[in-house]
Amino acid sequence: MSDDELLALDAASRRRALAPDSFIVEAPAGAGKTELLTQRVLMLLGRVGEPEEIVAITFTNKAAAEMRHRILDALQRAATGEVPDAAHKRITFDLASAALAASAQQGWQLLDHPGRLRVTTIDAFCAGLARQMPVLSRFGSQPRTVEDARRHYDDAARRALAWLEDDGEHAEAVARALAHVDNDTTRLAGLLADMLARRDQWLRHAVRQSQSWQHAEAALRELVLRDMRRVFAALPGRSQEALMPVARFAAGNLPDDHALAPLRDWQRVLSAEPEELPLWRAVAALLLTDKDEPRKALDVRMGLPKEAKDKKQALLEIIGALSASDVAALAQVRRLPEPGYTEEEWATVTALATLLKLAAGELWGVFHAAGEVDFVEVAGRALQALGSPEAPTDLALSLDYRIRHLLVDEFQDTSPTQVELLQKLTADWHPGDGRSLFLVGDPMQSIYRFRKADVGLFLAAAAQGIGTVPLERLGLYRNNRSCAPVVDWVNATFAQVFPARDDAAAGAIAYRRFAAAHPAMPDAGVTVHGLVAAKGEGAAAEAERILAIIDAERAADPARSIAVLVRARTHLDALVARIRRRRSNLSFTAVEIESLAARQPVQDLLALSHALHHRADRVNWLAILRAPWCGLTLADLHALAADDFNATVWSLLDDAARVARLGADGQARLTHVRVALAEALRQQGRQSAARWVKGAWLRLGGPACLANATELADCEAFFDLIERLDAAGRFSPEQLEREMARLYGAPDATADGRLQFMTLHKAKGLEFDTVILPGLHRPTRSEDKPLMLWEEVILDGLDEHLVAAPLKQRGRKDTVTPYDYLAALERQRAAHEAERVLYVGATRAIRHLHLVGVADRNAKGEIKAPANTPLDLLWPAVANRFADADDAEPGSAEAPSAFIPKLLRVAEPVVTGLPVHAPVAAGAAEKPVADDESGQSLDARVGTLAHRYLEMLANDGLDAWPAARVGSLRGAMEVWLGQQGCRDRDAALGAERVIGMLTTTLASEAGRWVLRARAGAASELALAKVSHGDAPVQVVDRSFVEDGTRWIIDYKTARPDGELTVHAEGYRPQLARYAELFRDEGLPIRTAIFYVALGRLVEFDRQPPSICSNSSTGTGLPNR
Repeated sequence: MSDDELLALDAASRRRALAPDSFIVEAPAGAGKTELLTQRVLMLLGRVGEPEEIVAITFTNKAAAEMRHRILDALQRAATGEVPDAAHKRITFDLASAALAASAQQGWQLLDHPGRLRVTTIDAFCAGLARQMPVLSRFGSQPRTVEDARRHYDDAARRALAWLEDDGEHAEAVARALAHVDNDTTRLAGLLADMLARRDQWLRHAVRQSQSWQHAEAALRELVLRDMRRVFAALPGRSQEALMPVARFAAGNLPDDHALAPLRDWQRVLSAEPEELPLWRAVAALLLTDKDEPRKALDVRMGLPKEAKDKKQALLEIIGALSASDVAALAQVRRLPEPGYTEEEWATVTALATLLKLAAGELWGVFHAAGEVDFVEVAGRALQALGSPEAPTDLALSLDYRIRHLLVDEFQDTSPTQVELLQKLTADWHPGDGRSLFLVGDPMQSIYRFRKADVGLFLAAAAQGIGTVPLERLGLYRNNRSCAPVVDWVNATFAQVFPARDDAAAGAIAYRRFAAAHPAMPDAGVTVHGLVAAKGEGAAAEAERILAIIDAERAADPARSIAVLVRARTHLDALVARIRRRRSNLSFTAVEIESLAARQPVQDLLALSHALHHRADRVNWLAILRAPWCGLTLADLHALAADDFNATVWSLLDDAARVARLGADGQARLTHVRVALAEALRQQGRQSAARWVKGAWLRLGGPACLANATELADCEAFFDLIERLDAAGRFSPEQLEREMARLYGAPDATADGRLQFMTLHKAKGLEFDTVILPGLHRPTRSEDKPLMLWEEVILDGLDEHLVAAPLKQRGRKDTVTPYDYLAALERQRAAHEAERVLYVGATRAIRHLHLVGVADRNAKGEIKAPANTPLDLLWPAVANRFADADDAEPGSAEAPSAFIPKLLRVAEPVVTGLPVHAPVAAGAAEKPVADDESGQSLDARVGTLAHRYLEMLANDGLDAWPAARVGSLRGAMEVWLGQQGCRDRDAALGAERVIGMLTTTLASEAGRWVLRARAGAASELALAKVSHGDAPVQVVDRSFVEDGTRWIIDYKTARPDGELTVHAEGYRPQLARYAELFRDEGLPIRTAIFYVALGRLVEFDRQPPSICSNSSTGTGLPNR
């Protein structure tokens, strides 16, 4: 089909898509699907009774915000009455004008009330459903939703395995599961936790695993039969009859244990029935090599001696007639399992299904105790809230009435759970009833298998509709992004890379050609950078080439946007290192690329955290002496510690004779560190971990060592992580290090966005003038091996059954198991997705696409693409560029040992200027000795914990803290107290006391007044004022400005026996010191003590001190 014909089809599809019917639209990269969605929403706004009848769903907040912005922008432009020139923009203008007319006629006032536009993400939509029916969805009150719930999965997995100690079927299931993994409890717990993270993919199957052995075997047989039919089509009856004499002859010349031996008596045509599998395997062995390639050499080892020339010739003719698809079908025969389960296999399947259900149940308990859930749980509860098509809930019926038009973007990335949600939402919809379902996506960009996105669902919806809603299939064929040379190359190349036809079961998508809307541009197109280098040299050569490309593109046009896109973050390691070391003036924006733990200031903070918690940790103590706030030279470090490996480094700092060995500069730096850390160690156990480590960092002068705002953001992320871990009772330096491995450093705050590094998945939906795709020679990531694999099979076109396969036991290599077969199927789907990932990267380019890959020479000197790589996929299109490439110079790669980093250190040790707004919790500094919260008693720990939660209440807002949430934190509180050294009984008692304090505070008028949100309010504010050369840090529990007055509030967790005013009087000097810190503000200052356990406020600035009531009718609160 010509480009003109494609563009004509595209225009017709766009017109048809604006009819109020139900459609599924295929929109390739750069087709302008967001504009089409915007136009459809505007069209529907001109037809509906209320804007809320239209719901548009996408998958990311960014996409939802973009769609909302487009709709509002169109409405605002229509309101100005200025008609645009471009034809497609005039369509949008006319639709927006009609929508505005409807808004005016029905009084919607859309421009004044844009919140009536329901454009949302799938996660937010599900959360809204769960909120509306919390009882049915088992959310008593809405919990927090967290992105990373790994700790909860680990906890639930451990709890599930603990059933081993119980009696009954649960213990038996756990015991059998453990036996299957060689009684490796740690391994099984990890596999279980991995499965819980993706339980939306299997839970409904595990619940249904009560199906019979016979049904499961029938489903497995059906899967095997599908492949057997393909091999029969590759070698039908006539071909088999020609092959039989040769096969019998060859097999007759071979021993009984040879792979061809079953063919000695081959007399009849083989069918596609699975029972013929042993014979088909022998046929495959006859025709293909061990590498699944057609045989070229036939000799006596194959039962064909020299004199059997006629037999050899006949066999070669049969092999030569096989197509590539025939060869693939024969090769697949070798990977097919026997179509049945042994008794042992089925018992293992049943036990693992039981264990998975048990773990899922335990996870709900863990979620409930923590008061938080993951997105999978929210989606599952949303489905529960809707009921079933046969028994819809009131909510489902209500939504059926309110939602008349549903639009879903990026439908190619939909999961089975999300399709089920759509089926329930449209369960009572029928053609012609005035309601519509509009799905848009590009199956060629389906790249989220790790989230269980199944491109086969797109194909199924296009063929069969969604539930009771049939969908008319439309296609867009115009690319509005890339110039013609890029589009032409993409069309020509990916038509060869993609499979010839769609195959939903294999996750295969045929290529859909499209036409360019933009003509050629000067200096535009696709450039292949073929590099040839020995192993170990490629990364350096690739990094240098990428930098050369960036320089050339910027020389041609400094304003061009350039993106370096990779499949894995590690593919950028060499490039980033090269820039950091040799091109530090080249700024770039790295979107979730660099590990937070790899940033030097964070490494210094991690060393400080380890050292403070473990005085014998020699490596980390030496590291903090090397950090910029101290910066000892190697000579000074050697003089201090080289000859004593037994004493702690901290004790060496107090050895005057040893310190005297250092130079004057080294001694000054060491004195600064010793003073700062001595104060920090005196505070150990009296503060939260985040406050303690940050306080030490501030005393050391850590902020003065930071080079820019990016490093400051990294350090704040470090302290935020400690805060979260500590609040959950899970903090330790080791856990901190594990959690940090999942976080990424902040992007360069000074970068202007013209040069960006990101993964291909992050780049989806974006466009850049120039795109560089490096790492094409790197193999794709190997698939994980989950505890179980499932595959749904439709039998007789009606009933759905399940093939379930447990993880193959280690060391078992004797036969092909169902798990092997399903794993191979997943690898096939992953291979097809790898094709699509490459397509996504290529289609981000507007004017220039650069492909960079490294090949090596084999023993014969031939240049070949590494197997199982994107370069291998592209090899037919790019091989010629490698043939002309020069080999990289040996030794061009910089050895890690050759790079010696410079010692970065402050010129003189300093303490950061204060005030410092730091998340440092109560009880840390300047507390009276008589205070019952000092020391290491249970009272002290309860006080610290109460202060921490009061800070959270103030920061989150009171509406986020219903009483139920406070009560749900009991477990986390007990864990934290236990980590502080409390016995179980004391931890339980302490948690009870903290919950009581928080509940009383939230119920009291005084408490809610103290904690309510105000602009500029601060909790746990660390301040200091220099006096006589010293600057002691003082922590103000709560401070804010109200009605022009600065309020300073100090919390007390005590329950005094006598008069509160008498007890409070002992803290007047302390509050006076706090007031001095704010004196320069020039505002009137009022100070008070808030008794947390009593919900009462005592103000100092009246004579005598006054008590503010905790009663809802009390009048003793300050005037406000």
